[in-house]
Amino acid sequence: MLAVLAAALALSAPPQQDWSATLQGDARAFHDLVAANHPGPVDPLNPGFSALNDDGLRQAIDRAGTVTDYAGYRAAMRGYAARFDDSHLNYSEVDGPPVPRLWAGFLTAYDPSGRYVVATRSPDAPVHEGDVLVECDGQPADAIALSRLGRFTGRWLLQATRGRTAWRLFVEDGNPFIERPETCVFETAGGRAAVALTWRDFPADEFDRYAEPLASPQTPPIAARAFPDGTRWFSFSSFDGTPDGYVARRITPLIDSLRTDREALSGAPRIVLDLRGNGGGSSLWSRQIAQALWGRAAVEKATLSSDGVEWRASPGNVETFVGFRTKFAAAPPHIRTYVEQVIAGISSARAAGLPLWREPKGLLPDEPAPPSAAAVDDGPQLRTPVYVVTDWTCASACLDAVDLWRALGAIQVGQDTDADTLYIEARRDLLPSGLGQAVVPMKVYRGRPRGSNQPWRPVHPFPGDISDTPALEAWIAGLERP
Repeated sequence: MLAVLAAALALSAPPQQDWSATLQGDARAFHDLVAANHPGPVDPLNPGFSALNDDGLRQAIDRAGTVTDYAGYRAAMRGYAARFDDSHLNYSEVDGPPVPRLWAGFLTAYDPSGRYVVATRSPDAPVHEGDVLVECDGQPADAIALSRLGRFTGRWLLQATRGRTAWRLFVEDGNPFIERPETCVFETAGGRAAVALTWRDFPADEFDRYAEPLASPQTPPIAARAFPDGTRWFSFSSFDGTPDGYVARRITPLIDSLRTDREALSGAPRIVLDLRGNGGGSSLWSRQIAQALWGRAAVEKATLSSDGVEWRASPGNVETFVGFRTKFAAAPPHIRTYVEQVIAGISSARAAGLPLWREPKGLLPDEPAPPSAAAVDDGPQLRTPVYVVTDWTCASACLDAVDLWRALGAIQVGQDTDADTLYIEARRDLLPSGLGQAVVPMKVYRGRPRGSNQPWRPVHPFPGDISDTPALEAWIAGLERP
């Protein structure tokens, strides 16, 4: 009787996931989506792209032979995407079973001098805040960080990448392709000390207390402030382009106030454009901000445009833009017209057998100016110093803002920005397992002044914690007026 019951229970149990097969299926789908829709495989200026994609697939298939759980699957997909060193080409997790975390009782941060420094710790940790990592198990700190983080993140040449990921150096999330450090040497107040690491569970409440402030530092909301000394501070922590979305509702009145308050702004001791936390969105916002501050004529003169952009002429990319008809149904007419022109352009290239479609210059015009903009254009040239604050999150459309605002004379302060390659405008496709998406760029810049994976570095680097707003305000107020 018991044997019959056991057999019945076995038949009713859900089948166990074959993680090796899951990884192979998703890796092949990722490869094929990149091959079919990314400009790289047909880009004459990047002849090694397809080989890079093929090598990534081979590595993932090789790793599939040892993958037995979701954590291994996820690490392999992350490692595949990291090989491209491209923030717009990646594997994005959607859903998956929970993965237990371990930690060594402390977390590190990446300081401006390139060191991994203990930033937070549990009361019983064997290290103290401010201790500096020297090596682990005979490997220098940089080598440990590269093997544990860089090979599964990509773009390790960027300070921004190292800074954003440093908190994960002593966190384990089930990656079977890295080794767990056993003994590390730290530079402490009393000299160098070897520390034996004890790895233990990292439950959610401890993660929220110790890791969350480092992983997701607070950023100021989109807002305008006026200081007693007359300083005007504008925080733009997002450039999300969703029509009628939260960002649009917050930024639009700020831009209107910039247009109408030009005279008062000209008398301020300084204007601060704060981009902390801004990971991109729509470049139209930064252009409108520039037009309101410096005037349309100045913006046109300063714009550092590329030679052009080319779109991969694939059926999938046409389908993506057809979907944009619904997404941007409430967008301004010039945006909806642009969507239709891109659909027609890519379709015409496909009909002609061309792998790429070159977008005509000026196809996406600026949003029509409101009546108040005319007065701004006729006003005097802005002579107030403008500071743009950046941090390691500044990417995509945020980089476009820094490109333009620096060209207009803004002074960058804070941290290095992130960087991007020349491949942009990504589409998202759900992979066969449903556990993640392939994020794949559809177009490529030609002749962009800022090079591939080239960050902007501040004129005045901020020496402290960039999330400490009062300290940042006082520091900027003390900068010598240009």
